[in-house]
Amino acid sequence: MAPEAGSERQFISYAQNFEDVMLWRALGHVSPGTYIDIGAQDPIIDSVSLAFYERGWRGVHVEPNPAYAERLRVARPDENVIEAAIGATSDTIDFYEIADTGLSTGDASLADEHRQRGFSVNRIKVPCRPLSDILDEMTDQVIHWMKIDVEGMEREVISTWAPSAVRPWIIVIESTKPNTKNPTFSDWEEIISKLGYKFVYFDGLNRFYISIRHLELQSYFCYGPNIFDNFSLSGLASAPFCRQMLAVIQAREQEAERRMEREKALRHDAEQQANQAASRLREAERLIMEIHASRSWRVTSPFRAAMNFIRRMSRQTHEG
Repeated sequence: MAPEAGSERQFISYAQNFEDVMLWRALGHVSPGTYIDIGAQDPIIDSVSLAFYERGWRGVHVEPNPAYAERLRVARPDENVIEAAIGATSDTIDFYEIADTGLSTGDASLADEHRQRGFSVNRIKVPCRPLSDILDEMTDQVIHWMKIDVEGMEREVISTWAPSAVRPWIIVIESTKPNTKNPTFSDWEEIISKLGYKFVYFDGLNRFYISIRHLELQSYFCYGPNIFDNFSLSGLASAPFCRQMLAVIQAREQEAERRMEREKALRHDAEQQANQAASRLREAERLIMEIHASRSWRVTSPFRAAMNFIRRMSRQTHEG
């Protein structure tokens, strides 16, 4: 059984739609665990795996976008990053790259829609592998969760699962058409059911399934993320509810930078004033030395000594 919420350090959510919160609720008692992230994208922004990675979990990332795959390799050097798409072929496929977004896809029609909406689309060739190959490489491990976020290619991915016998405990699949609320799960849910999975939760974007071998996890998906999950937002997700937090953070950073610049200016002014004072002191010392070295100073030395003697005697007389 998972521990009661609040019994350990606060969970920081990096995912776009609290997927990591729901998975941690069900799997927080596993330490450490293993995951497969298909369509992993960025290692930090909207990452479902990062919170688990920070707690010692490790897994496999499948990401066909070369830029994101490289980011993953740099950020997660101790994990396996497979730079490939998932599909029926073991050759290469056309992949439509939309830089710095999560919209890159292998679906040409979706790419055309994105292009019509003003996105810059770059067609490239990427390797492709069936899902069964990747799963069969992990037969000696327990896979606790697998996420599939492949921008319209869900059926192509799921259709290549068989004949592998590997069954992750929980599956999370994006189930709406990209950038819409339109459901797409009718295209592939029957395949998932035949693989031995039961639908347990929909978060508005993803559908969650649990293996029939782990129906004890079903109760963790009766309700959405809430205060008892003891989590906080990283502020790094792309979702709208993070924009205000990001704006506040950016405003604070800008104010801190302005304050630092003001302090630098004040420090510079103080240093200039100190340098000027030191220069004036050196000049005064030079003048004193010149006076002491002058002939008139030497000639009047006995007179100054006599005057000093008279002043001392006068003070003594008044004091007596």
